[in-house]
Amino acid sequence: MDELKQLLDFSKPLNVPMLDQAVESFFKGNMKIQPFLVQFKQHPQAWTRVDSILDKSKSARCKMIGLGILENTIQVRWATLPAQQRKGIRDFIVALVIKLSKEKETLQKNHSFITKLNVVLVQIVKKEWPKNWPGFIPELVNSSKHSTSLCTNNMQILKLLSEEVFDYSSGQMTQKKMHEMKKNLTSQFKMIFQLCNYVLDNSKDGLLILITLQTLHKFLHWIPVGFVFETKLIEKLALKFFGVPQFQNSTLQCLGEIGAIEVKGKPEYNRKLVDMYKAVMGQVSKLFNPNMNMRKIYDQGDSKITSFVRYMAIFITSFLKAHLHVVENAGQEAQGALIMSLQILLMISSVNDVVIWKICLEYWNFLVEDLFNANRMNPPKLRLGGLQHVSPRVQAYAKVLRELRHVMIAKMPRPEEVLIMEDENGQIVKETMKDTDAITLYKTMRDGLVYLTHLDPQDTQNIMLMKLHRQVNGKEWTWNNLNTLCWAIGSITGALQETQEKTFLVRVIKDLLQMCENKKGKDHKAVIASNIMYVVGQYPRFLRMHWKFLKTVVNKLFEFMHEKYEGVQDMSCDTFLKIAKSCRRKFVVLQEDERIPFIKEIIQRLPQTIEDLEQSQIHTFYQAVAVIVRAEQNIQVTQELTMRMMTLPNQTWASIIIQANRHVESLWDMKTVRTVINVLKTNNRVAGALEHHYAIQLGRIYLEMLQVYKSYSGYVSNEIKSRGAEATGLATVRNMRAVKKETLKLIQTFVKNSRDDQHEMIFKKLLPALLDPVLDDYKRNVPQARDAEVLLLIAELVRSLKNGMSEVITRILDSTFQCTLEMIKINFEDFPDVRRNFFEMIRAINSKCFKALLALQPPQFKLVMDSISWSVNHLDRTVAEIGLRTYVEMLENFANSNAAPQFYKGYYMSVLKEILKVLLDTFHKLGFSLHTLILQKLFSIVQSGQMPMPLWNPKQGNFQNNVQFVQQSVVQLIGNSFKTVTRRQAEEFMVGAFRLTTKQADFRRHIRDFLIQLKEFSENKEELFLEEKQKAQAERKRQEHAGRAAVPGLVKPQ
Repeated sequence: MDELKQLLDFSKPLNVPMLDQAVESFFKGNMKIQPFLVQFKQHPQAWTRVDSILDKSKSARCKMIGLGILENTIQVRWATLPAQQRKGIRDFIVALVIKLSKEKETLQKNHSFITKLNVVLVQIVKKEWPKNWPGFIPELVNSSKHSTSLCTNNMQILKLLSEEVFDYSSGQMTQKKMHEMKKNLTSQFKMIFQLCNYVLDNSKDGLLILITLQTLHKFLHWIPVGFVFETKLIEKLALKFFGVPQFQNSTLQCLGEIGAIEVKGKPEYNRKLVDMYKAVMGQVSKLFNPNMNMRKIYDQGDSKITSFVRYMAIFITSFLKAHLHVVENAGQEAQGALIMSLQILLMISSVNDVVIWKICLEYWNFLVEDLFNANRMNPPKLRLGGLQHVSPRVQAYAKVLRELRHVMIAKMPRPEEVLIMEDENGQIVKETMKDTDAITLYKTMRDGLVYLTHLDPQDTQNIMLMKLHRQVNGKEWTWNNLNTLCWAIGSITGALQETQEKTFLVRVIKDLLQMCENKKGKDHKAVIASNIMYVVGQYPRFLRMHWKFLKTVVNKLFEFMHEKYEGVQDMSCDTFLKIAKSCRRKFVVLQEDERIPFIKEIIQRLPQTIEDLEQSQIHTFYQAVAVIVRAEQNIQVTQELTMRMMTLPNQTWASIIIQANRHVESLWDMKTVRTVINVLKTNNRVAGALEHHYAIQLGRIYLEMLQVYKSYSGYVSNEIKSRGAEATGLATVRNMRAVKKETLKLIQTFVKNSRDDQHEMIFKKLLPALLDPVLDDYKRNVPQARDAEVLLLIAELVRSLKNGMSEVITRILDSTFQCTLEMIKINFEDFPDVRRNFFEMIRAINSKCFKALLALQPPQFKLVMDSISWSVNHLDRTVAEIGLRTYVEMLENFANSNAAPQFYKGYYMSVLKEILKVLLDTFHKLGFSLHTLILQKLFSIVQSGQMPMPLWNPKQGNFQNNVQFVQQSVVQLIGNSFKTVTRRQAEEFMVGAFRLTTKQADFRRHIRDFLIQLKEFSENKEELFLEEKQKAQAERKRQEHAGRAAVPGLVKPQ
């Protein structure tokens, strides 16, 4: 190893054989050499060894390391090298490229090395061309005439250059450099095009032609369209090369790029495009037999076949998206080519490849939406008898659309509501993780099927019912066939008229229920059950209009709740909740031929219904029942139903309390703790659904619940005293803390949903019993055992009761403030939930109970201000935003208060400096909008004279007024932060800012422009435009939603 050290002595010539030996030894597994190689590669002078390595090394690996060193130098240190050295490196690489690619044998032998060499050359071109190497393109084109192999490699260089400049340049070059290179590459493209044209016309070398076609493909999306439409290029590609198997795929890629070119304002180009399409499809028709099994061919085909299928899909879809209307109006022959190409696209759509299907699907959705919109703009008249008359344009596509419906149904992916799936072993299992790709694909396909349904609702229904019939009679029975069919049926909800939907759904549900009865085997029943639940959950309008079906469906769901098959119980509870939300009034109203409202029957049967459910499923069931109870408009009946509904949880709760009253230690039993957790979780779900009506149930358990809270708090505290902080990891302690969290969450849920007329009850009855156990426990606990939910509950109480909380704010702050600050002031990361909730509590007090804030003693108020300042400095966007919004609301509150002058005197400058600090700190750019809003308010305060007292003290100097003092203070702060900013620039910035304090948008723009001028903000400045982007995005979403809402079925019915 000692002899290797001489390789790091850059004052002596490089011992290339020794370096070769070291590199080969490393690649054979000698890891001791790795530190030396890293040191050698990272040495500032390593690039000076590259010429010796490339010229003398016998090791291919060593040469690649040399090129890696050179590439890194070009990317990182090129500008620091003297011009002569840069030219020397450039000439050396060019000479080496020419030397190795002159002869075909040498080119093939050194393929990997030359590929890397080309990459290095292109990196040099990006740095030097066009300014320092204006002749690069002419030199490259002229050298291509010397040999076929050199021309082949030059094409590869041109392809790499096009990719670097037009495909991968973003983020790697400045906007100015990108623009300059694109402009020059476009202006000099004529020479490149002539070279490509010459090769395609004259070369007999298959490899050169192939590389030329691949290079041309990279050019076609950015070159001036005249090179495409005012030359013989299209004819050459479509007629000369597309029919040759060796060139077919690369030619098809080129034709796909040409087909995607939009030629608006150039109608003379349309004829060429149509002729190209007819010529290509004429040749393709010889390759595709209508009866061929495309899926089988694709599955068994090699990479050349699969690539051809993908490129054909891209060609057809990109061409028709850009030129559909041109082809439709170009005569009978063109229309024939159009229909034939769509038939081929249908065949391609059947292959089992998600990428290809997404390509096809994007076009199919484009086509059916276009046909739908055209039909809607020119609605067809109705024939006598009310039968729909389809427009001639839609009629022309009727056969294609019918086949497309079959394809869509067969490929429908699983929606998120379906919780059971078939695994790779063919077993039915419960879903363990959401397949987000499948859900996204489902939503896209749902849109397509909705449009297809609108174009011909009868045909859509006929196909679905025919396929369902074949499931019932067993001719096409498979799990997958039934699944995709039912997912498709569920996807078109809202797309049919009510009368059509009724007839269709009655048939579907009857057939599915019949199948569930007739099929034997748990697996089969589970699959059918999941499909019944999915379909009925998608049609709330139908269920609301047909009570008997609704009742039948719900009773069937209750049956499924006893089915132990994986996922079925979960799905039945979720579906019941979904139906409860959409049809709740139907359950509480006495229906025709019914003895009592169905909700009473559900509650009567509740113990039997839930006996086989797991705890999480029981929680969902109770939430669904509570949603229905909430729909009852008679308060007395609501209270009666609530207490009857909660009979089981209340009996369980009562038995626990009775035992605890006899022996408090019974509460500490692990089984009891878990039971308490589940009872409270049930109450939480019910409270969220019942909202303010939950008061009667809360009154039933409230005081006992707080006693349990107090008992568990004492147990946890004693464990921590005896065992230390490690006690928080014990299972018993963790579960007891879960009880505490559920208790706090339950009270918060009720307070959040309470009505104004309940607030006095909350303050007088709930609050006194709550404060002692909760606040004392929070204060005395070790940091790891403090519950963040305490702070969230306080924030909610303040938001709801507002100034009614003034009397207890001091007590709350005494118990929570100092101890929480001690937890979170060490850094910005520990205790994230406590941290976030603590700042939410401060914001709530400031916003809704400002009166209490004004009543604080100066030391306490200073703690509050210091805490807000601390929150603003967080890198966590949520925490920082809470602090910034607190500042905004505080300034607004003080502006309307007699205490304003005193506040401004004590805190104006500290708030100003704090905001300027984060504004000028690039880590906090996401808060830019709020930073500028606070600055605008602060500047307005002094400019409008709201602060009559001077903000400065005599030691700081003499100033005419507060405006002058603030301006000079900010100018000084900017000067200290950014040495590149002159005092004059800073002063001009301040004058402009004060001039615009009454114009919020202009003020924000002025601040942003100043920041962008600073070097620190010149890169990655997108965050400074975040508010505008978010507004534009929200507007786009609003318009998209409005457009979708206008098409029945695109927005899911509620």
